[in-house]
Amino acid sequence: MKKTLLATSLLLAGSLFGQLAVAYEVSDLGGELTPWGAIAGANADGTIPAYTGGVEPPASYDPANPGFRPDPFADDKPVLVIDANNYKEHEGKLSESLVLMFQKYPETFKINVYPTRRSVSYPESFLENSKLNAERCKTINGPLGLDTSNGCGQGIAFPIPQNGLEVMWNHDTSYRGLIVQQKNYVGKYAKPNGDLVHSYTANALRYQPFYEPNPTMFYGYRYEYTAPSRLSGQNTLVLDMLENSERRAHNYSPATRRVRLSPDSAADTPVSQVGGAMTFDDDIMFAGKKDRYDWNLIGRKEMYIPFNNYRYQYTDKDDAECYGDAKFTAGHPKSECVRWELQRVWHVQAVLKDGQRHVYHKRDMFISEDTYIDGYAQMYDSSGNVYRVNMQMNSPFYEAKAAGTAWNTVIDLISGVYTALGMAPGEGMAIIDSMPATTWSSATLSRRVIN
Repeated sequence: MKKTLLATSLLLAGSLFGQLAVAYEVSDLGGELTPWGAIAGANADGTIPAYTGGVEPPASYDPANPGFRPDPFADDKPVLVIDANNYKEHEGKLSESLVLMFQKYPETFKINVYPTRRSVSYPESFLENSKLNAERCKTINGPLGLDTSNGCGQGIAFPIPQNGLEVMWNHDTSYRGLIVQQKNYVGKYAKPNGDLVHSYTANALRYQPFYEPNPTMFYGYRYEYTAPSRLSGQNTLVLDMLENSERRAHNYSPATRRVRLSPDSAADTPVSQVGGAMTFDDDIMFAGKKDRYDWNLIGRKEMYIPFNNYRYQYTDKDDAECYGDAKFTAGHPKSECVRWELQRVWHVQAVLKDGQRHVYHKRDMFISEDTYIDGYAQMYDSSGNVYRVNMQMNSPFYEAKAAGTAWNTVIDLISGVYTALGMAPGEGMAIIDSMPATTWSSATLSRRVIN
């Protein structure tokens, strides 16, 4: 079976960005393309290197503390700093939302561009299944579902995507570790003046059942809240189904001692735990059912995106500039703490369908072709103005060969509020190979299962 990708003219920030028209076949996977479909070679000027297999754990990595990952690129220095004075020289690799960030925060917002490091690596089973998925995965149910009856699973679903929905399925099926445990996961939001509101602490599990045999789900998470007192004891379970992207959500409240359906834990419902500064489908850039939008594939392009943010995720306690709350400033995370790189991304544009309702009327997604989790999105309101920016500050799990799980930061360009969801200072993220199936049953929500 021959599959062809035709990337067309790219429109970004109101100006024609470039042309890319390349035809690829399944036989190119593992050659000109990586097994999951990224371009294997370097770009024309060498600013994006060829993929050579990812990064190995640095000498400072401690196997006895596997959840904490020191920065393997700590000695890198920025090759370019983009700020309010020179951003117009680089608009070809910036989105409209970043241009607005430079204009709104000219004194503090900067993009520190570091050498591009194609750091992610994957298990052999992922590489083999990604190649096989090119001929055995297909969408169903209009096409909001994924057909796994022919063995589709345990790799990127569409290594040679034909449309925007297939790219989004790749985002959904990116390998971030089967189960990632996040102890002392904190939710905060910053007010326009920079004051931080610590809204919750929880122990969390993030689950990718697509990487188990015969999957029926593709994403899930479980939160067990420990603070503040008004949330302590509440437990939440969310599961996204493969058949039609339907979300099944339940919540346990100790006040009522009842497990209840939570249908509002989806789409554009504001997340009350962070002051309503993000929607439920802002999780991991986009999560949940894709039925409200037409998903248009604009093409593959080179852009500056957050990438390899080990310093941001796993800040050393001696790093006073970025440790703990020091990494947050008014309006946005501290620019000195965020690493940006020039990477190839898929640009997918979601446009709200006629008759559908959502607070975001359009979304531009810029998704890394190497990890399908790194990148950012810009969201527009009903007047056509950029409303929010969703930045995924991630770093691959080099010891476990997985793309990793990102900090979730949603910046509201209208109000000046932004979210900061990630690990408490000094905490790491551990990969768990298996847990009892009852972990993902609503019947267990009345008790704690995360130790």
